[in-house]
Amino acid sequence: MGKKLNRNAAKQRMTNLQVARQERISRAGLLLERWGQQDRQPLIQPVAESEQDNSFIEDQMTLEVINSLTSDTRDIARLHWASGLSAAEISEQQTLSRNAIRQHLGFVIEQVANKVLM
Repeated sequence: MGKKLNRNAAKQRMTNLQVARQERISRAGLLLERWGQQDRQPLIQPVAESEQDNSFIEDQMTLEVINSLTSDTRDIARLHWASGLSAAEISEQQTLSRNAIRQHLGFVIEQVANKVLM
């Protein structure tokens, strides 16, 4: 009976970790969408109020992650989230395949999820 309980507990822990990861990835996508909107149309907020706001801190950290990327990956991120282009449309402009573009976009989402939301 003890082995079965341990096995069930391990499965439950794995499920919880997977759900938490999916939530972080989803939240990172939302942060990148917000970054893309601000890149198109910068928002001007009073500094005293905005420094206390959690969304301001998340936006600043997202911007730091984006700025730490290589220029190619940053350009792909900007084309996708700020210009609204799909991976197929970006691959037509770049010399990379659609799968390579998707890998770059996935990498950006993972970086934001790991560095901003951990």
